[in-house]
Amino acid sequence: MNHIALFRGFSPLVLALLVAAPGCMATAADPQADSLAEGAPTPDGAEIGIAAADLALEDGAALSTAESDGDALVSTSTLVGLSTGFYIPPRVGGDAEFDGHGPSVSLQVELSVFNGNELWAAVYMDALETKSNWTHASGTTWYRLYTTSSPIVDVDGPISFSHTYTDTDHAHDIFTFTPENLVNKLDYVGDTKGNEAGTKTGVRVYFNPITVVTE
Repeated sequence: MNHIALFRGFSPLVLALLVAAPGCMATAADPQADSLAEGAPTPDGAEIGIAAADLALEDGAALSTAESDGDALVSTSTLVGLSTGFYIPPRVGGDAEFDGHGPSVSLQVELSVFNGNELWAAVYMDALETKSNWTHASGTTWYRLYTTSSPIVDVDGPISFSHTYTDTDHAHDIFTFTPENLVNKLDYVGDTKGNEAGTKTGVRVYFNPITVVTE
C-alpha cells in the first residue's frame, strides 16, 4: 500500500494551525459524544464542529481488514459516507451583504491525527466580495471523523484538498469530484438575497471513502 504518513506530512495550513496552538492535542473522547468542544484542538481560534460520521459508522460503514505489512500486522478500515456539518465562517470585514459581487471563495480541507487514535478534518473557508466594500467571511473549524482503539499510523490516500470558485447567483453551489480526491462533494452557500456573511455563507464537505491504517 502507498500510505501517506500523517505525522510526517502536515501541509503548511495544518503546520501553521498547530504552531499557533502548541497544546492543541485532543483528549480521548467517546466518538458518540454530542459535543467535541472540551479538550478538542482549537488551533488559531478555530471553531469545533461535529462530523456527521458516527451514525454512518454505527450502521456498519467502517469496513475493516487485517494484513501483514512487513513484520507487523496492521489493520485497515475504510470509512464511507463521512460528511461534516454545515460550517459558516465568521464575518471578518465589510458589511454582511455580498450584494451580487461574488464572493470569491477558497476552501482547504486537511486530515490530521490527534491523540494517536483520532482522525480529524480541518475545514478552512474564505469568502471575499469582489469589489468594495469587500465583505469578508473567513475561518477554520475542526471535525472529528473517526476514533479507533488502536494507534493510527497512516492514511492510504489523499489527506488534503483545495478548491476555489466565484459565486454568480443566489442558489446553492454544488461541486462533485472523482474518487481519487479526498472530497466527493461540496455544498456551498455563497451570496443570497439578503445579508449572509457570518450567518448563511458556508460549506458542507462530503468525503470519498477514507482508508485508515492502524497497528
